Amino acid sequence: MWGFQVVPRCNHPCRTRWWSDSTYANSSVSCRIWAGAFQTSGASVYKLRPLSQLLWTVSCGNFLKTGNNVKDNMPVATDLVVSAVFWVLALSVVLKVDGASYRERPKSSDVLKGDTVTLHCTIDGLPPSEMVQWYGPPDMRHISSGNVIAKRFKGRYRILGDTSRGEHNLQILRAANSDEGDYRCSTLSLDETADATLTVVVPLSGPPDIIGDTAPRKAGQGLMLTCTSVGGRPPPRLTWYNGTRPYKLPDDAFKKGINKGEVMLNLVIPYLTKWDNGANLSCKANQGFPSLVKARTAVKVLNVRYPPTVTVTPKTSRVMEGESLNVTCHVDSNPPADVDWRKVGHALPFRVDNRGQVLHLDRVSSSDAGIYQCIAENGIPPDGYGTFKLEVLFTPRIRQTFDTKVSVLYGQDGFSLECVAEGNPRPQVRWRRQNTELYMGNPLVLSPVNYDVEGKYACVATSPGFASVDKETFIDVVGRPEVRDSSLSTLTIVEGGDATLICEVASDPVPDGITWFWRDSNGKETIYTAGITEHVAVREERTIKGVKSLLTVSTAALDQAGNYMCRASNMFGSDQKDFRLEVQDSHLTLIIVIAVTTVISLLAVIVGVCIVKKKGWICDDRDSETSSVSVSRPVPPVPGPDMVDREERDGKPEGLYEYDVNNGTLKPRPPPRLDKDPYSIGLSYPRLVNVLPSYATVERDQPKSPDPDLQPRPSGDGECAPSITELPPRHSGLFECKAVDNPSQRPPGYNEIHAF
Repeated sequence: MWGFQVVPRCNHPCRTRWWSDSTYANSSVSCRIWAGAFQTSGASVYKLRPLSQLLWTVSCGNFLKTGNNVKDNMPVATDLVVSAVFWVLALSVVLKVDGASYRERPKSSDVLKGDTVTLHCTIDGLPPSEMVQWYGPPDMRHISSGNVIAKRFKGRYRILGDTSRGEHNLQILRAANSDEGDYRCSTLSLDETADATLTVVVPLSGPPDIIGDTAPRKAGQGLMLTCTSVGGRPPPRLTWYNGTRPYKLPDDAFKKGINKGEVMLNLVIPYLTKWDNGANLSCKANQGFPSLVKARTAVKVLNVRYPPTVTVTPKTSRVMEGESLNVTCHVDSNPPADVDWRKVGHALPFRVDNRGQVLHLDRVSSSDAGIYQCIAENGIPPDGYGTFKLEVLFTPRIRQTFDTKVSVLYGQDGFSLECVAEGNPRPQVRWRRQNTELYMGNPLVLSPVNYDVEGKYACVATSPGFASVDKETFIDVVGRPEVRDSSLSTLTIVEGGDATLICEVASDPVPDGITWFWRDSNGKETIYTAGITEHVAVREERTIKGVKSLLTVSTAALDQAGNYMCRASNMFGSDQKDFRLEVQDSHLTLIIVIAVTTVISLLAVIVGVCIVKKKGWICDDRDSETSSVSVSRPVPPVPGPDMVDREERDGKPEGLYEYDVNNGTLKPRPPPRLDKDPYSIGLSYPRLVNVLPSYATVERDQPKSPDPDLQPRPSGDGECAPSITELPPRHSGLFECKAVDNPSQRPPGYNEIHAF
């Protein structure tokens, strides 16, 4: 239920109150109705259907809730008018309960200048008598009411759609800048309005301009560029890119130009590097309407000049001799550099093909090994350098450091010969004498130098992965003659026999001659040369090392004995050797032979007799049965400490065994010698503690008296022997009888018996 009430107050404007069942709108205002809208100053309540332009001022009076009466204070002239307006308003309010609503609200749109755009608006539940109103720029001017377009908008504006279905779409042809603004589609029966904004886009006339120092720059310098864009609606947003990566610039980098619609954005690069060369710096102007206009872009390609940077591949290479190789010099520079190759410390081999950045080596040799350098120059210092090391593997080669024949002076204190070999890997160099497996170090050292060291020697160079190589030389020893075995040689012959004296000489050059000298017992000297003189013949034979001279004395006589000497000489000097020839008389020789034979025979007989006697094959009076008795008896038990102590107290040595305190064993004591100090080393045992009785066996209980079965018996020949009648088994063993020079030094009846 709706109502309207005017509450009077003294000397105040009337207070108007509108209400519904749940809502009130209060305001102390003057109420006006005009052109279809009811408004209050301060609060807008409901829009009503259009009425004629009418100003109604409510005086101090009251509308009843039911709207049936008016208080007496209201003027009579306006009674009917007020009642009519009230009922119209009440009817409008009642109709609103089931009134119009938006099915499609107007939406903000954008349009390219000169194109057509349509703003849609559809309202459901619109009464037939009610019109849809369109308002627009500038300042929400009335464009249309229903299908009727205001005069000033005719020609480019029109209403489209099925109005019977509530469609009232506003179409604008050839959109202009003045068409940009807010638009509203409304009607009186709607308690709210629907607004939309139309944007008219004016595209840029062209891409932005890049202004700045666009000349080539050197690495290390700075760069500042400015991007400028003029025109366009709305103004574009400018962005700098390095390729696809946007620059993050400070806010003060964006500026507006002095011209209308001009915008600028600065880009500052404080330090350029070679990596900036060829970079695509782009400035993009974007108006923000990708469906209507595309962003415009200006591009600047940086040209940064920088010195060459060189990389050589491969860095190092090992190739076999005879193979080919390509080496590449990669150069990074701007502008492009000129490339050249050289070999450090040497000229380029003639087989090298210099192809600029590629160096081709055909059939490399060992001399090609070394360091190669690539040089790149483009006018911007410094120049670029790159190196490459070539290592050539090749078989060992022995240099010509010695001849095939080397002469060495005889008697030289020391001589060395060095062999120089090259190869890769580095070879091992040794010396070997011909026909031997004896290796010597390098250099070859010969000291002292004599004719024995003369011969062929080979320098052998060995390297892993290759066959060994060698080079021979002959060591030729030259000098004075050398008589081999220069010590005195003595030759003894029998009168009438032949004697040959040999003098072997090593010499280079060959001796001029070998001369023999003989000096007899009277000091007379005779010279013999090659040939035959009476009973003496001299002949020479060539040997590998020199000459051998042989002097033969035929049917030697006693007067031909004496000292002989051979002497060899050449241009470097001479050497000699002495011989002694002894000639013995033939009779004397026979006597000497007989005497020597006799002495040898006697010695043999004596030795034989001694051996037979020692073996006991002769001069043995003992019974054969006794001599065959085994002497292997158990070792007697070790006497206890009490026995040792007892015997020491008695002071009577009763045994020939010594008790070893250290290991508790008995060991035989050798017989003492009276003529020597008993404590001399090797003659006696000073720790003798127990003496056994004069028999060979030892029992646990030793008797205190001499054994009657063993009594010494002197013989007439100075020998002594025990009187053995029937020897008990305990007396089996070996006996020894020993004579004493001074019997007074032994107790009566003393006899030594040694057990073996």
